[in-house]
Amino acid sequence: MLVAALGLTMLGFAFLVAAVATGQILWAWACIGVGALGLLLLVVDLIRGRSGHDEAGGDPGATPSGNPDGADARTGG
Repeated sequence: MLVAALGLTMLGFAFLVAAVATGQILWAWACIGVGALGLLLLVVDLIRGRSGHDEAGGDPGATPSGNPDGADARTGG
């Protein structure tokens, strides 16, 4: 989704350049619409990313060894 948002950003910039070059308001409105759609995609991606992170998170204080204090079970320390 981030790639789509980046593509919409480039398209919006092209619409902005067209609006300034031609002086037509239609291009400016297209720029606003594409920018709003890109912002919507970013918000949806942010919400999906947080919900997926919470499900797979587990214990936030745990280290890769699985122990909260970072001690390695093999060495006992």
